[in-house]
Parts: sequence; structure tokens; C-alpha cells
Amino acid sequence: MAIPAPSLRLLGVLVVTSLGSPSLDASEHWSYQPLRKNDPPKLAAHPVDGFINARLKARFLEATPEAPPRSLIRRVTFDLIGLPPSPSEITQFEESFAANPGAAWQTLVDRLLASPHYGERWGRHWLDLVRYADTAGDAADFPVPEAYKYRNYVLAAFNKDKPYNQFIREQIAGDLLPFENDEQRWEQTIATGYVAISRRIGVSPQNLPHITIEDTLDNLGKTFLGLTIGCARCHDHKFDEISAHDYYALYGFFESSIYPHPGAEHKPHREHFVYRMGRKQSDHLLKQHRAELETWNRKERAQFALYKSFQTRKITDASLSRESTWAELERIRAEQAQIAASFPGMEIAYALSEGTGHEAAIQKQGSPAKRDRGELAPRRFLTVLGGQILPADVKGSGREHLADWIASPENPLPARVMVNRLWQHHFGAGLVRTASDFGVRGTPPTHPELLDYLARRFMECGWSIKAMHRLIVTSAAYRRSSEDLAPNTAIDPENNFRWRANRRRLDAEQLRDSILSFSAQLDLSPGHRHPFPHHLTYFFRQHEPFQDIYPSKKRSVYLMQQRIQKSPWLDLFDGPDGNTPVEHRNESTTALQALYFMNSAFAHEQADAIATRALKGTADPSQRLQWLYETIFNRPPTAQDAAQAKAHLASVQNTLKQAEHRAWSGLIRGMISSNEFMYLD
Repeated sequence: MAIPAPSLRLLGVLVVTSLGSPSLDASEHWSYQPLRKNDPPKLAAHPVDGFINARLKARFLEATPEAPPRSLIRRVTFDLIGLPPSPSEITQFEESFAANPGAAWQTLVDRLLASPHYGERWGRHWLDLVRYADTAGDAADFPVPEAYKYRNYVLAAFNKDKPYNQFIREQIAGDLLPFENDEQRWEQTIATGYVAISRRIGVSPQNLPHITIEDTLDNLGKTFLGLTIGCARCHDHKFDEISAHDYYALYGFFESSIYPHPGAEHKPHREHFVYRMGRKQSDHLLKQHRAELETWNRKERAQFALYKSFQTRKITDASLSRESTWAELERIRAEQAQIAASFPGMEIAYALSEGTGHEAAIQKQGSPAKRDRGELAPRRFLTVLGGQILPADVKGSGREHLADWIASPENPLPARVMVNRLWQHHFGAGLVRTASDFGVRGTPPTHPELLDYLARRFMECGWSIKAMHRLIVTSAAYRRSSEDLAPNTAIDPENNFRWRANRRRLDAEQLRDSILSFSAQLDLSPGHRHPFPHHLTYFFRQHEPFQDIYPSKKRSVYLMQQRIQKSPWLDLFDGPDGNTPVEHRNESTTALQALYFMNSAFAHEQADAIATRALKGTADPSQRLQWLYETIFNRPPTAQDAAQAKAHLASVQNTLKQAEHRAWSGLIRGMISSNEFMYLD
């Protein structure tokens, strides 16, 4: 791996790139170089530990001991499926761990990876990256009822352990890839929802296609390549080896594709959604229905124009009023809804389709105006990563070639970027801390040899994500305790060299799903379409946008995610943002979070339901407390815990004259708002 010597220096624990050096050649940057073949140091039986221990030894750092079995099963269960282990699962694991630790751990890991809830957990990480949402993001934020199909495709891909290189290809060019049957063809078509969900803005996003393509390219670069290629939209990248010519060479692939139009204020009816049966047949079946609906659409437009004219005081007919015109408008819209409901049901995807292949013009300073367009940029891959040119005989967009170039084993970035993301979610920080920026402005890897070893193993294992999970979580580095060692903290306060486990707060989905599981109210069945109104009845505007919340007891990954309105629960606990790619969520600590657990309707409702379970389970207060501690904290109560709980319950019931159920409910609210529940050791 070629590294420009003048650009690197050792600062404590990190190799940091020195920016601005006149001798810096960006094409020589470490992340662009081929994967090195590194043999693990012979310091441990496990290859990951060989690399980790070599760094610890070189810096005189002592590793913490292995965490106790209860901490281990809680840690890995939340990590892999996002749900807490049950008391019976913990007991069973402790017994098997005492007999054969290695076999018990492997069995546990395999069981979790085989769970359908694994895909729900790790698919959510991917949805963060691709800024998934169920609405378009325009000024009226039109709903996209079919978006869930892409979400479910992602979750299923993780569960099936779809090879990552194929996962890349399908999301960029699934509609163009070969298939063995119609099921595979449709699945691959749905996969291009990755591109289709690119953000729209304004009241007329159909007139701003360059904004949507810019969002596509920005996300494609960060997600698959760990590169901020969007910085080359207006001019050559200031730091990385990416030119504006490179940018518009990629732009041409998507300008030659047809994005579906989800609707907007000035163009409310959808276009270019993909019908499973094909456009020709669907047009034939819908022709008469569309004609009937158009009659009412004309009435709706005329009535709405009449209603709006009251705002400019143009109405002279005394028999009309603002209220009466709105009532008539609602009657017309109700009739439209009935006609829309009569349309035959057909499978539809929010996906890409092929346009006419052509080259994009370089936009001077990012302006799409014709007067600001320069020379054409022939479609090709990034120069620094090979610069492969689209074959001359390609008639369509050429996205399948782009997908192959990105997912090629000769491209060192996708494997490096993905294994780093897996490491990040298991350890709390990646080997490269800037997980979506492997460029010159990003941070170099703390363990470059380990990163390349993992990336190479990833490809050798058939791009299997589950194989990489097994490799990482079976290491001693993963199973270390989170206890502090003062001498180590003085040398490596940020734990860059992984001498201990990082203590982490449960994220928004883990918190909500856990509490619902404690109350036995969590619906573990898969989620599907949200109860949006029929798409032919959308009348959303900039000042009257779509805004709704659909209550659900399903796992949080299935909650409707809107772009202009966030989920109150998920947002409070640093949940996903469907507007921008999120490589690493914040972990805030606020007074509002504590107040929510103590005072919100959700916290009271769930604490009451958990108390009901506890009281119905047994009449013995000590057994109730045992169940609560085993369920919420994944450990039995200590003598001190039991004494404090007994005193608290007696005090509340005697002093405040509250019923037994209410006293237990208050105790439970205290438990679910505690750090012991909210944090993983």
C-alpha cells in the first residue's frame, strides 16, 4: 500500500493525515490502494485477536478480562437482533457456558444469526445509510405507499445473507440484471427503490431532476465507496482525486434512467411507477378507470380553483361561501375516492426504469441551466478507481456496468467500507471512525492491517455478511468487559486500540421494542403497507402537507417514517433521519428523555401493562421482583435491591394511599428509566 511519507505522522494513538501538504498526491491515498494480504500476528488463536493484541502489546496496554456470561448474552443479543434476551435464554446460556464456553457461544451466535429478527436489526442500519423514508420529501411530502417493499427487500436480504456484491448490483441496476424466474426479476426491480427514494424538494420537484440525481450520487458515493463524490458537483474535489468530469460521468447513468414521480403539489398524480405485469398491459387494464376518474379530476380542479378564489375576493355570487365551496369540494373528493377504490389491484414498485442512454453535460458551478452547461462527460467509473468507460454498444443507461464496477473485487473500497461498518456497530466505533468518508478528509484506520484482512476475508467468504459477524463476535476483543483500567486510560482514553468493550446506550428502536416486549405487547409479525389513503386521492400542498402518525405495536423498523415530520419517540432518542444518510447516530443525554420515561402516556401505559404481567404471574412480591429484574435488567435482584424495592412499595402504598398495582407501576417506570436498562456493558 503506497502511503505518501510526508503526509502522515503519528499522534498518540492515531495516524492522522496532514492536510495541505504540497507533496500530497491524493491518488496515493491509502483507501484507493489494493487490499494487502496480511497474515495475523501469532499472538492469539483467533485472527482478529492477533492483530488487536499486537497493537496492545506495542503500546503496553493490558486487555480487560472477558465479560461475565450474562453481560455477553445481553450484549450479543441486542447487537444481532436488537431485542433483549429472555430470562430462560439467559439461564440456558449460563448452564451451557459453564460446561463448554466455546460451543455455547458459537451456538448462541448461530441461533441469533438465523433469527428473522436479525434482518430487522441489521436492515435498520442499512436504512439509516440510504436515508429511507415512506414519503418523498417535497414541500407537500407526498406519501409513497410502495416504499415499504424496498424496506422489506433490505430486511430479507440480510436474513438471506445475500452476497454483498450482489446486494450492491441489485440496488443500482436490479431491473437490468439477468434473472431465473419472475420472482427474482421482481425482487431485483424492487431493489432499485434504493435510487427511487432519493429526495425531492420544492412544490415542483419534477422540474428539478438535477436535485434528485445529486442526492442519488451523494448517497451512492458515501454508502458504497465511502467517498464524498458530491463535493465534485460544482468543481473538482478540493481534497480527493475526484474531478467534476468524474462526477458528471456518473451523473449520466442516472440522467439516462427514469425515476418514478410520487406526486407533488403542482403535479399530484404519479408517473413512472413500475407495474409487475408491464406498462403496456397495465395501461390497457386501467384505461377505462382512468377516463372515469379524469372526469372527477376536472371537477375537483375547478372546484378547488373556486375555493381558492375566495382568498382574492373575486366571488360576487352571494349564494356561494367559503364553507359551501369547501363542502362541495369534499363531496367531489369522496366520489373520487370511491372510483379510485374500484381500480383493479396490481403489483406496483417504486423503482427505476430505463430511459434513453446519453451523456450528461458538465454543469458549470453545479448550475443545470442550458447556458451553464459545458462539454459532455462520457459515462465511466471514477478515474482513481480504474476509470472504466461504458462500452459503445450500450443503448440504455448502462447502470448494470456501473454496478459491476462498484462491486468488482478489484475495487478495494466496497469491502473495506462494509466490514468497517460491521465493526462499528459491534464495537461502537469503526476501525475508520469516519465510516462514510474514506477520503483524504476522513480519519485513517487505527488498524490498517486488520481492516484489509477483514476486507479480504469478506470477499473470500463470498461477500457473506453473516460470516463476518461470526468472525468478529467470536473474537476475545468483542467479548471483553467494559471495566476501566486507569493505566490504559492514561495512554488510550478513547479506547482506539480496543483494550475494553465500549459501554453503549440502547438506541431508539432497541428501547421501544424492549419495553413493548416486557409488556408482551410487541407484535413480532413483519410489517407491510402503511394505511395511507389511496394515491389517487392525494390533495397535499405546501401549506397543507401530508402529516400523519400510524400507531403500531410492531417493531420500530416498521413504523412509518416521514421526511418533514419525525416520530416523536425515535427523534427524542436520536433515531433515524430519512432526509440525510446517517453513518453513526448521536447518543444524546437530555432531561427530556428522563422526563419522557417518567411522565409520557407511553411510559405509563407500558409500565401499567408490565405491572399487570407481574401481578398476574405470582402473588409473592419477592418473585415478582425477581421476574422484573431478570426481564428488564437481565440479572437477579441483590439483597439491597430487594430491600429498597420493599421499602419503596410500602412507603408509596401507605403514604399516598395508592393501590398495589399503581405502586408497582411506579417502580417499573423507575426501572425502565434507569441507566442499567438503557446501557449495554
